[in-house]
Amino acid sequence: MSSDIFKLISKRRTVKPANFTEEEIPEAVLKEILESANWAPNHGRTEPWRFTVFSGKGRIKFQDLIEKIYNENPDVYPPEKLKKWQSNALLAPVIIAVGMKRTEACKIPLIEELCAVSAATQNILLTAEAHGVCSYWGSSISHLPGTAEALGLDGKDDCIIGFIHLGYAKDEVHDGVRKSSIDEKITWITE
Repeated sequence: MSSDIFKLISKRRTVKPANFTEEEIPEAVLKEILESANWAPNHGRTEPWRFTVFSGKGRIKFQDLIEKIYNENPDVYPPEKLKKWQSNALLAPVIIAVGMKRTEACKIPLIEELCAVSAATQNILLTAEAHGVCSYWGSSISHLPGTAEALGLDGKDDCIIGFIHLGYAKDEVHDGVRKSSIDEKITWITE
């Protein structure tokens, strides 16, 4: 692994929207971030990832979507969650809804399609980091009934896997830590 790639991967940190500045992300940077997702590995070249991008005044539509889905599922989360999610929508200059669109005749196992979308998401996070853009990958209303359909994903297995909030950090982003070393997470079978 190239040391530059490893540095980028290990430097990337989650930064919550409350810690973003109001600075807009240039359109060319945002397009490159999204283009990187299109190069994620996927079995059978199904390219199941789909994105809905909310920015500028479009973030108000995201707030409205959150309220609509929350009100259709009021017993799942306390009202404080609704307020937090709606606040986050205006704190991030860009929110990307990350979805999976599965074709009817797809023979690729569902788990592989979900993994492909997750790989596309990691590409987004790393490309954002390379441009000095911070990210927060959250789920909020992603798994609630009606969310995928509201974003145009209405197939039987279609889903939203999360929302990526993008912005520039107000303060210095600190180095991350891991609970245990990679050695504790590997089983080597050599014979």
